Amino acid sequence: MHLPNIDPHPPGTDSRPPGIDSRLAGTAPCLPDTAPRLPGVDPYLLDIDLPGFLEVHAKATAESRNSASRTLATWRQEIDPVDPAWLLAPVFARTRRAFVWVSPESSVIAMGSAADFVERGSGRFAGIRASWERAAQNAVAGGPGRRGTPSLVGGFAFAPRPGPLPEALMWVPRVLVARDRDGRTTLALSVSVDPGNPVQDDVAEVVAQACGLLSAAGGRPCPSPYLAGTTVTEFPPAAEWKALVARAADQIGRGRFDKAVLARQLRVTSPCPYDVPSVLGSLLAAQSGTTVFAVAAGGHAFVGATPERLVSLHAGRARSMSLAASMPRGATPAEDARLRAALLEDDKSRREQQVVTDMLRHAFEQVCREVSVPAEPHVLDLPNLRHLHSRVDGEIADPENTSVLDLVERLHPTPAVGGHPRKGTLDWIASAEPFDRGWYAGPVGWMNTDQEGDFAVALRSAHLHEGTATLYAGCGIVAGSDPDVELQETRLKFRPMLNALAVPAYGPDGAGTS
Repeated sequence: MHLPNIDPHPPGTDSRPPGIDSRLAGTAPCLPDTAPRLPGVDPYLLDIDLPGFLEVHAKATAESRNSASRTLATWRQEIDPVDPAWLLAPVFARTRRAFVWVSPESSVIAMGSAADFVERGSGRFAGIRASWERAAQNAVAGGPGRRGTPSLVGGFAFAPRPGPLPEALMWVPRVLVARDRDGRTTLALSVSVDPGNPVQDDVAEVVAQACGLLSAAGGRPCPSPYLAGTTVTEFPPAAEWKALVARAADQIGRGRFDKAVLARQLRVTSPCPYDVPSVLGSLLAAQSGTTVFAVAAGGHAFVGATPERLVSLHAGRARSMSLAASMPRGATPAEDARLRAALLEDDKSRREQQVVTDMLRHAFEQVCREVSVPAEPHVLDLPNLRHLHSRVDGEIADPENTSVLDLVERLHPTPAVGGHPRKGTLDWIASAEPFDRGWYAGPVGWMNTDQEGDFAVALRSAHLHEGTATLYAGCGIVAGSDPDVELQETRLKFRPMLNALAVPAYGPDGAGTS
C-alpha cells in the first residue's frame, strides 16, 4: 500500500509535552493541576486506552513491514459530548492544517495530518477515491468507537486549476472529534507508520495533542472586531458584471444554453490578519440551518456557511437537494409571508429550480434502484435569504462498489452552481468570468473507511489569507433575468460573510471603507 505525501510530523502540530514519555504505561497525564475544569472533559486525564492504541500501532507496524509501505494506525473511542464551537480557538491555535464541519446533523473538528491525498486534473475525484480505498483497506483500526466515524476530510476546487489550495486535497487528521446524527461523540487518533522507522513515540504525541485540544476547549470565540481602514472592492465592478449578465441572457435567448450561474468576488482588505475561529464562531451564531465549514492548509483558509448539501451516502441511501432561486427575508412577519408566497409563485424561480431538480433526478436514476423527489418544491428559510428547495433521495443499486466520491463526481457541478447543459455552459463561464473560482462552489466534506460520507457545496464562502478575504457569490441566469435584480442578489449573498468579518457596509459601487 502506498500513502502519498505523508508527513509524519506535519507543521504546526504540538510536540510531546513533559509528562508523556515513550514508555506509554497506563493513562498519560496531559495538563498541570492548574488547568480549568471543563464539563464533560477531565482536564487532568483523558482516559485513552494507551496499551490498546499501542497494540494497534504494533499491528500497523507489522502490516507496514509486510507491504513495504506506510500504513495508517487509528484508535477510536466515544467521549463525552463537547460543543464544537468550544474547539474552534484551540484547534487553530495548535495547527495550520485544520478542518471544520458543523451541520444541523453532525460535526467534525480535526487537526493535523497523518496522511495527505492530493490529486490534480479532471481525474481528481477518481484519484482520491482509488488512493483512499487502498489506504483504508490496509489501515489498522482499533478501539470501542464506531467504524463509521469520519476518517478522511477536505474538498475540491470548483474546476481543476492550480490555486492557493490544491485542486483536490483530502487528508486523515491526527486528531478528530466527530458528533454523529445520533448525538454520540467519537475521538479518533491516527498516525502513519513508516516501515523503515516505526516511531512508537508518535502514539504519545498524538495522545498529547488530543489532551491539549480537549482540555483547552471552553467558550465560543469572540466575534471579529470592526477595524478602521478596512476596504471593500467588488470584482468585477457592478456595471461590468451587469453587462456580463446581459450577455448570458442573450446567449440563453439564442439557445446556446438554458441556464448559466455567474459568480463575482468581493475583496475585503483589513489592516490585521483575520482570525479564523472568530469568523467561524460568528457564522455559527448567525447562520442557523447551514453547514459551517473550514479547510485550512499552508496559511490559507477557505471558510463559509452553506445551505446546500451536494450529496450524502449512508447505509446504502444517497441524499441530495435541489436548491435554487433566491428572495430576501421580510422586515415584518407580514412582509416575510408575502415574499415567501411570491417566491413559490415566481415563474422564473420555478424554472430555475426545476432545471436543478431534473438533473439530480436523472443522475440518481443512473445509480439508484429507486429515486424519491417531491412533486412540488418548498421554501427553505435562512436568516437573510430564502430559496426553493426539493430533497432528492435514492437507494443505491450497487452499494458495495459505490463510493460517495462517485456521487460527488457525478453531480458536481450541479446546475445550481454551473449551468445547463453542463459542458457548454461551463466552457462559456470559464471564458467569460474574469477570475478563477478556486474552491468556491466546490465540494467540501468528509468520508469514512466504508466509502460513505457527506459533502456540501461551498457557498456563502470566502478565502482568507492574512489580512485579505476574498468573498464569492453567484446567481443563476435564465431567460428573463434582470441584471439589476441579480446584482442585488449577489450583495445579499455576500452579507453573511461580511457580518462575520465585521464589515457593516460598503459603497453602492463596491469601493469604499467599511
